[in-house]
Amino acid sequence: MTLATETRAVRTVVYAVLLIPLIAGTVAAYGGLEGFAALFHESRTVVLAPALRDHVRAITWMFALLAPLVWWTVQDLAARATPFRLIMGWAAAAGIVRIVGMIVDGYAGVLACIFTGMELVLLPILIVWHARLVRRTLAAAA
Repeated sequence: MTLATETRAVRTVVYAVLLIPLIAGTVAAYGGLEGFAALFHESRTVVLAPALRDHVRAITWMFALLAPLVWWTVQDLAARATPFRLIMGWAAAAGIVRIVGMIVDGYAGVLACIFTGMELVLLPILIVWHARLVRRTLAAAA
């Protein structure tokens, strides 16, 4: 695979993954917990104190903001490798948090399991693939 083709492939996979925080974060930030529940086909009957609802909206908006930040990092793979790896590493760690949640709160459903798998498998693969591509890019420039 040529360097340009592999770069496009990495970016395409990253962009596809970024649809999750962009869509889910925006829906939850503006649709509240009811919108978030509807997006994931869960019961829309959500009881939570107003202050906690407010915090959830802000946190999910920050989740949505990962999309443009990661998009920025893949525009210059070599120069912005560290921010990309930090963000992806922290996102991958979310899989561990999900497992803890399943232990404490119980089974969270199929979508949660899919996202856990993505966080614990796909994101580390993306980090390794990204590192390989950065090495190839730097070697080609030398």
